[in-house]
Amino acid sequence: MTLRSRQISEVVAVDVAQEIHGSSLGVVAWVDAGGRPRVRGVVALVHDDRPALAFTYADEAVAREVAQAPQVSLALHETRSTGTTFRPMLMTGRPRLVEDASGDLYLTELVTQELRRYPPSRVFADSPLLMREHWWYLPRLVVEVDVDAVEPLAPRTASHDHLLVVVHDASPVVRAAGVRAHTQPRLGLDVLGTAPPPGAAVLFGQDASFPDLEQWSQWRYRGHWDGDAFAVEEAPERTGLGRAPGLLQRWRRQRAFERRCVAAIPRPRDNT
Repeated sequence: MTLRSRQISEVVAVDVAQEIHGSSLGVVAWVDAGGRPRVRGVVALVHDDRPALAFTYADEAVAREVAQAPQVSLALHETRSTGTTFRPMLMTGRPRLVEDASGDLYLTELVTQELRRYPPSRVFADSPLLMREHWWYLPRLVVEVDVDAVEPLAPRTASHDHLLVVVHDASPVVRAAGVRAHTQPRLGLDVLGTAPPPGAAVLFGQDASFPDLEQWSQWRYRGHWDGDAFAVEEAPERTGLGRAPGLLQRWRRQRAFERRCVAAIPRPRDNT
């Protein structure tokens, strides 16, 4: 790498880090081993000036699948609860997995970012006492992304509140989109920017209660994009936030989350 290339890479990395620090909810998109588009809402963090997704072990399968993809796209287009350094953007790059089963990386590099930008994490890790009690929340599967390209992305608005993800050349093509018409089983879409070529596709939407993020809902239409409309093969049961959960429902959800994490965290090997 030449000196000029290295300088450009360093400048891009710093800009990416600053804008991630100012971002809100994000979306990661990838193509799975079967050639199907996959999409997941995330909170992007930064490690070594790279985007980092710190999955708990409850999401081990998702983390490993994202890390095994040859390329991922990280979209930041949510404008609510953002900082002054934020600009809507789409990053593409190569993922790699850092398995942090001890939680050391999370505690030393990532926990402060997550506490600041994802308020629900404060229930588990806002003090040494909470960390001891919720030890299972600290181990992480960290997917870092070596960014190859950064481009502008239209911000999320009321009229363009979804992301269209289409498979092209075994990679995800991501565009901001809004539903113009719904004639079963087709969705007419308003796509911002150059329309993706036809291919297997997902229309992804998410919403959250801001600024506390206590509610976070994600939904997906799966099907095929023909270059003009979306043919729905699988529709979500529900879109939007829905009703806020009650106290008992929140407690049950937290206990289920704990059980999934504990079951997946690797046990220390017995060398005796």
